[in-house]
Amino acid sequence: MAEILEAKERVDDLVFIAGHLIEILEKENLALQEHDYEVVRSLIEQKTKLSRAYEIRVLGMEKSEQKLNGIDAAVIDHLRQQSIKLQTLVETNAKMLDVNIKTGKLYMNVLADSVKSSSRNADTYSSRGFSSDDSMNGKNNGASFAIDENL
Repeated sequence: MAEILEAKERVDDLVFIAGHLIEILEKENLALQEHDYEVVRSLIEQKTKLSRAYEIRVLGMEKSEQKLNGIDAAVIDHLRQQSIKLQTLVETNAKMLDVNIKTGKLYMNVLADSVKSSSRNADTYSSRGFSSDDSMNGKNNGASFAIDENL
């Protein structure tokens, strides 16, 4: 009887954890789709804890000799449905995270290349005060002067 109760408690825990994990993954996937990275960041810790708890319960269930013996068929079916939905959400989440990470890296590379190509080298100046850039652009028009109108 204690083993059946233990199996039922594990299944109940799995149903509870899977339900919350599904909610978090749905929120995170929507946030990734909308590029709301604050929401994604806020869900990381909770998602990690629930994922670990789910994994521990599943591993414990696999090691148990009773497994799902004595558990109501409707509860087992509900757990199966949750597991399928959870698997789909995890796959979608992984793809979306991968795309966002690759897009971020690509953006940073493009930005870095743009900065590199737009930055000028340090100019050198001749004894007459012209920069190397001035002579290359045909701006070698001689020295400039200013008129002091107060005199």
